[in-house]
Amino acid sequence: MKRLVSIVLLTGLLLSMFSCSDTEVKAPAQTETVTTEAETIEDDYVHDDLPDTDFDGATMNVLTTIWYDAPTYIYAENLNGEVINDALYNARMTISNRFNANIALTAKDNFDVVSNNVHNMVLAGDNTYDLVYNHDLKTVSNALKGDFLNIRDIDVIDFSKPWWKGSSEEFTVNGKLLFTANFLSLSGIYMNCSLAINKKIAADNLIEIPYEKVKAGDWYLDDLINMTKDMVRDLDGDGEITDKDQFGFLTSYYGEMAIQSDLGGTLISKDSYGYLVYEPDLDKIVRILEKVEKLYENGTSKYGATNEYGADLFMNNQGLFMFTENRILYTKVRNSNVIYGILPFPKFDETQKDYRSAGYDIYWGIPITVLDRKEMIGTLVTAMSCYNYNTIVPQVWEIVLGNKLADAPEDAEMFKIIRDVQYVDLGYAFSESAPLTDLIFLINKTNSNQVISFIEKRAKSLDKLLERINKSFDDIG
Repeated sequence: MKRLVSIVLLTGLLLSMFSCSDTEVKAPAQTETVTTEAETIEDDYVHDDLPDTDFDGATMNVLTTIWYDAPTYIYAENLNGEVINDALYNARMTISNRFNANIALTAKDNFDVVSNNVHNMVLAGDNTYDLVYNHDLKTVSNALKGDFLNIRDIDVIDFSKPWWKGSSEEFTVNGKLLFTANFLSLSGIYMNCSLAINKKIAADNLIEIPYEKVKAGDWYLDDLINMTKDMVRDLDGDGEITDKDQFGFLTSYYGEMAIQSDLGGTLISKDSYGYLVYEPDLDKIVRILEKVEKLYENGTSKYGATNEYGADLFMNNQGLFMFTENRILYTKVRNSNVIYGILPFPKFDETQKDYRSAGYDIYWGIPITVLDRKEMIGTLVTAMSCYNYNTIVPQVWEIVLGNKLADAPEDAEMFKIIRDVQYVDLGYAFSESAPLTDLIFLINKTNSNQVISFIEKRAKSLDKLLERINKSFDDIG
C-alpha cells in the first residue's frame, strides 16, 4: 500500500519524464528523499521492452464513440487540471515524443454509426483509422464480420506482460485475438460493478456493515439476503410500494448479468483447443436463481432505469443496497449527500473460493485495412498500455475510487479487493445474438421453476451460434 501511495504522490513529478523503455530519463534528484522514492518506483516498474523506433511523425488515428464517456477513458486533448485527464494527456505526449509519432482521436457518432462505418470502410479498403474503440458488443460484431486483424499476429507485442492479462487471454479463441480490452483505456475500472450500502439506513436499523466478513472471505449471499429482510418500507403510507418508498436492494437489467456471473452462473467457457463451448451446471443455475429470488422478495421489486441501477432512489436514501457500475457512483452518486460504503458482491456459498467482480468494458480492434501499419500500432498500443498500467491505473484506484468514492478507509480496502477480482463474463462478450443474451440474463428472463426448460429450449440454437462464432475465428487470417 505504501509503495502504491508513493507512486501516486510522485506521478506529477515523473509523468513528463518517465517512459516504459529501459533507457528512460529519470527525474532530477532534487533531494535525497526524491531520488530514493524514484528508485523505488523504478524497481516496481514493469517495462515494455520495446525497441527504440522512430516513426517519422506518423499518426495513429483512433476512432471512438460519443457513447457514455468513451473518449475520456482513452484520450485527453488538453490539460485541464483534473488529475486523470492530465495523466492521460501527459502519457500521450510522452509516448508520442518517445517514438516520434502522433496519436489522434475522432469521436462524433454513437456506437451503431461507428460500427456500421467501420464495416463499410473495411469493405471499401479505407485505411483512415488504425484502431477502433467502441461499444463492447458492437466491437465484437465487427470482429466476427472480419473487420479486424488478429492482434496476436503483431510481433512487437509481448503478451506475457501484465497489461495483456485477463480479457486478452479470455477473448483469444483458437489462438486468435480479434478484439480486446486492456490498460490502453480506463473503461474497465469505471464499468465494473460494486455493491454500495447506505450507511444512514444501516445505522438506523442497527445493521453492521460486514467489512470484517469480507476480509475474512466469509461474506455470502445468505448474509445479503438476511440484511435486506424487512427493508421494504411504505414511507408515504399510501398502502402501495412506489418510487416514494424504501427498498432493500436496487439494481437494474445489467446488474443482473453481473449477479448471475459473480455467483458462478456462467454458461460459456473454452475447451482445451481454445474454442467456445456451452457447459452449463444446471443444478447450480437453479440454486442461484432460487437464492436471488429470496433476495428480490426482500425488496428488489424496484429497479432503476436500464443503465442507472436505481441511483436516484439510492441517492435519496430510499435503498439499503445498490449494485451498480463504478461509473454511476463516480458521475452521479458522489455528487449527492448520501453516505455510502462499498462491498464486493458476496460469494454464493462456502464452496465458492474467491469473490468475483463482473462488469462491462469498451473493446478495441485494429482494422484489417491498416495491416501495413501494424508494427507502429502495436508499438504505440503497447507503450500506452504499459504507461497506464504503471502510472495511471494506480491513480484511478487510489485517488478516484479509494479517495473520491470511498467514505472511509474500510471502503478503500473493499475497492482493493474488487480490483483484484475484476473480469468480463465470456458469455456476455459474445452476447449480441439472442440465444446467448437470454442465457446470460436468466435472472431477468425466467425463474427457478422454469429455468431448466428455458435453457434446454435454447440449447440447440446456442450450439449453432457457437459453431458460427468459432468458425469466424477460424476463417480470419
